[in-house]
Amino acid sequence: MPLRATTMNSYLKRIISIISCAVLSAVFIIIMRFCAPAVAVAPEALGTLSNDENTAVMGRGVTAVRITDLADLQQITKVNYIPDEFVFPNSLLQNYQIVDLTKSFDFAEKGTLVFIILNLKPDSEDYREQVEALNKYKAGDYWHFTFELPKIYCASNVYLKSKLVARNGEIEDYDFINFNTSYDKRTENFKAQTAGVNLDLQFYTRRQAMDDEFAAAQVITIHYQSKGTAFSGVKNAPLIGEQSAVTGAISASQNLLIAAAILTAVVFAVFSVLSVLKHTAKFIPSIIWIFGITVMLLTRFLANGVTAFPLLWAACSLAAPFFILGGALLSAGVNVGRFPLKYLCPAVMAVGALLAFICPYIPFTAAESMRIVCTVLRAAGTVALLTFIGIETFRKNRKSDVLHTVCAAVIAVAFCASLFLPQIFPAQYNPMFWLCAITALVTFISVFILFNQTEKANAYLTANLHKEVERQVNDIKAVITERDNLLRFVSHDMKKPLVSSASLLETLIEREKDAEQVKALNIIKQNTGRVVTNLSEIGNFARFNYIAEPSQVVDLRELCASLYEFHTPDCIANGIVLKNFADKNFKVFAKKQGLENAVSNIILNAVEHSDCNCITVYARAEKNRIVLSVADNGKGISSDLDVFAPYVSENSAETNGVGLYICKNIIESMNGELTYSSERGGAVFHISLLKA
Repeated sequence: MPLRATTMNSYLKRIISIISCAVLSAVFIIIMRFCAPAVAVAPEALGTLSNDENTAVMGRGVTAVRITDLADLQQITKVNYIPDEFVFPNSLLQNYQIVDLTKSFDFAEKGTLVFIILNLKPDSEDYREQVEALNKYKAGDYWHFTFELPKIYCASNVYLKSKLVARNGEIEDYDFINFNTSYDKRTENFKAQTAGVNLDLQFYTRRQAMDDEFAAAQVITIHYQSKGTAFSGVKNAPLIGEQSAVTGAISASQNLLIAAAILTAVVFAVFSVLSVLKHTAKFIPSIIWIFGITVMLLTRFLANGVTAFPLLWAACSLAAPFFILGGALLSAGVNVGRFPLKYLCPAVMAVGALLAFICPYIPFTAAESMRIVCTVLRAAGTVALLTFIGIETFRKNRKSDVLHTVCAAVIAVAFCASLFLPQIFPAQYNPMFWLCAITALVTFISVFILFNQTEKANAYLTANLHKEVERQVNDIKAVITERDNLLRFVSHDMKKPLVSSASLLETLIEREKDAEQVKALNIIKQNTGRVVTNLSEIGNFARFNYIAEPSQVVDLRELCASLYEFHTPDCIANGIVLKNFADKNFKVFAKKQGLENAVSNIILNAVEHSDCNCITVYARAEKNRIVLSVADNGKGISSDLDVFAPYVSENSAETNGVGLYICKNIIESMNGELTYSSERGGAVFHISLLKA
């Protein structure tokens, strides 16, 4: 297939994939919102409600629900509210404020919340039918309904009729004896704690007990206190219904939240570790949005349980969406000319996260303004993300990965929906929760595929590299073998006639009477001897092949002791004192035979050429290296002379030395370094090696 056709097919596949995922996400939200089963709202009871002191019109002066309108699982969305005072439990007032819990409301720093659930109306024409419909909730002489009260910010005392049934935290300067005769404790200081409360509501089934509607009702009275922040009172609607349905819904919600949080936390940890190990920043956007999803799920799970830090979890939960949106913007973002729009948008989301985080800690009026700002930022970020995705989708020379763009598209759809849809509790009925879980799963799959593709490519390259290295190593070995054979041939076959020539020169010198001729013959003999010596060194180098010798751990103390014993007789014969101070337990990573040859060569050079009477060998440690030094007290070395260059000797007229040149190559082949310093009073050669 032509390259252009292949590119076009890939381009169309990318467009179809991204648009399909976006459309499917939108359809999923619509189905979950309007078609999928959800928690129904318990209808508000009508009529009037009276006790011995007051009469109130239901729907205007008081709100209540009746058990005949209840099903297995419903939610109560309206509550009776009295700000700034604690009403005596099981009271009926005429001045209740009815609050719709599905909308934002400014609860006071402290106050009273009252939920009223009425029994049957005894004078109903269909009374018997209502009784039969309630038979499945009957146990003994009572109909039983479970009431699940969500978290109350930030401390609360809960009464069922006149009985204290739950305490969460401590309300400041609260005397229980004023509201409950069976509990005489007093709390003086405020202490935050939120928790859900599960109550068993019992309604007497005898008709004669229903004449007084308020007395036959179950009244839940809640005294709460916060610290004047935006998070006061109750935020979610309570659930009511059959016990297994209510507890099952709450349990399923918590289990889904913690399971999804654990999954995303594992994905976050895996991506972070792999990115560090692979030294890549390619997956940072995915890590950021997975981190945001993890925080959002985990904090909602923690906030739904018993916690002493309700505002902290609320703050983290509000800030988390900005991390998700920021990561998606960083993934799909593009720059406009020199304007760094790709990085500016995530920076704005970081500001939004900070503003959202402080919302729970400020007064309601300021928090409402801050929420508007945060909503505007989220809307702007969502529009920017949709724009970026559109550009990336239809750009032919794209740079981003298609799976990352798919994840960004799902996130964009979720944020579009979140701007218009209310938060839904429990989690299993919330399409946003499922989109978060899907995004985490798709992210994990996409990054796993990318890592897998990268590993396969690396494995292919490594296999080819190994073959190429093996071929080159074989070629190098062949060259080295050929070179060694040549060197051995040169050193052996050229040395033979020179040795014979040296013997003949000895004979000629003995027989020659002319002093000038003897002098010339001695010069020839000396030069011949140097050539023989160099050929011997070349032969040794070729024979032992020090550079090819494998490195190993070498004990310097043992090596120097062996060299001291070997060279001492030769030094004594030349009137030189050899001292060995390398007696510390130093170990180096080196080639043993090569190191022995190099040190021996340096010692012999000092014996033959330095005009010294003392040679000292010593060692010292320098960080991760060991330095072995050979010093003499002779005439030193001229600073103008490069003694490590081939065919250079101390006497500029005799440029034919190769010993130190070979030594330097040997030392450098073991990751070492050979240097020298020359001062008045001698020369010092330093061999620096890796510490083992």
